[in-house]
Amino acid sequence: MKMRLPITFILLVVLLAAACSPVPAEEPLTAEEEQQEAMQAEEASPPVAPAEIACENSYEGENLVIYQQAGLTGPLATLTGTGFIRATQDAIDQINADGGVCGVMLSVRIEDTQYLLEQEVQVYEQFRAETPKPLFITTASSAATIALKDRVVEDEIVNLAAGVDSHSIYNPPDGYTVGIVPIHSDQFAGFLQFVHSNWDEIKPEGAGDAITVGVIGWANAFGAGATTPESLAFAESLGITVLPLEEQPIDPAADVTGQLQSLLVNGANVIYMQALSFSIAQVIGTLHALGFYDQVVLGSVNWGMNRDVLNILGANAPLAAGYYGVFPYLWWTDTEAPGVQRVLETFVAKGYPESEKAFTYLLLYSAMYGLVDVLTVAMNNVGFDGLTGAEFLKAMQQMGTISAAGVFEMNVEGSNRSPNKAQIRQAQIMADGSVDFVVIQDFVTLPDTRPAPE
Repeated sequence: MKMRLPITFILLVVLLAAACSPVPAEEPLTAEEEQQEAMQAEEASPPVAPAEIACENSYEGENLVIYQQAGLTGPLATLTGTGFIRATQDAIDQINADGGVCGVMLSVRIEDTQYLLEQEVQVYEQFRAETPKPLFITTASSAATIALKDRVVEDEIVNLAAGVDSHSIYNPPDGYTVGIVPIHSDQFAGFLQFVHSNWDEIKPEGAGDAITVGVIGWANAFGAGATTPESLAFAESLGITVLPLEEQPIDPAADVTGQLQSLLVNGANVIYMQALSFSIAQVIGTLHALGFYDQVVLGSVNWGMNRDVLNILGANAPLAAGYYGVFPYLWWTDTEAPGVQRVLETFVAKGYPESEKAFTYLLLYSAMYGLVDVLTVAMNNVGFDGLTGAEFLKAMQQMGTISAAGVFEMNVEGSNRSPNKAQIRQAQIMADGSVDFVVIQDFVTLPDTRPAPE
């Protein structure tokens, strides 16, 4: 008698045999294929206006303090100064006039640190001792980001940081430090990607195919923030040579002739500035004085492309024409964006001068509206009395991407702790003779150069 096997049994045997069969190894990418992959920048959407978030309850009569620390005096006051104070207060005044955050009235407490490490820590200790302690703070320097990265985890206080040191943002990976712009090494890698992809169009006259990048940065953690092992490995994947970092004193009177000559002698045809404010003006002026401004491609981290550079150059502002900057937010000229319109309306109504149209006012004003949305989500989750720093961070993670009035975005999706997209802009002379920052490459996703978990 012949045995008949059920068809399902036969199919099962066939499937098991297929599963156990050796799978052909996937061909590894060649060096050329890896380079082509690294060259391709993926387009990204610009910041979008946030969806309206309705309050589930009203908490009229309650108050909440926003704590900020920054250098309001000292050599870098030109970067923040009055714009920092005005932006936050103007936005809060408008938010309160519109009913607050689910009825909660906001106020701000800001302390001057001069961006000095000891004062950053001292001010934070004052803030954390308050009752109730802050849900979040805003800081504006890498010194604060690095010094506070473990303290904010212990205290469960979110640090919304402008100093985006990669290790402080991503180690520990579940930390409480959230960058408001891409980490410095992502920005540098994104700039290298732009230069590599567009070299034939942007390279100086007489430059060959080889790209050699010199980085000049402040003599601190911020200045070294671009050239991490991860970003240097990305440069190598593109076949780009990056020279050893040249340090620049944080001094309005500094002479950077020696540093720039060293980079030029060693073949730099691209120079990247990991600095800001007067230091950017120093590099621009010195390159012109040496007669090399037109013989290099000049670029900067996002904080280096700002109105204060043009203000410092004054009548010589046209000297800045031509340099590029990584740009992870909208600008004052993006007047079609509702968020920019909102900021402009207040700025004009207050009668502030055109010279104060810096990223300081634009970003801080917009940031307050992003924080309103996070607070609304948090209060919808736990009510006003349940608000803590941990609940504030949970609300951010629940939202994933937080739109700051559509002007910029914070990103805490998954393991992210900072946004990962930016434009490239260039300083250009406008029809009226002024200098402004014009989009050369629209938003793309930046290379991921976050460090490995420690």
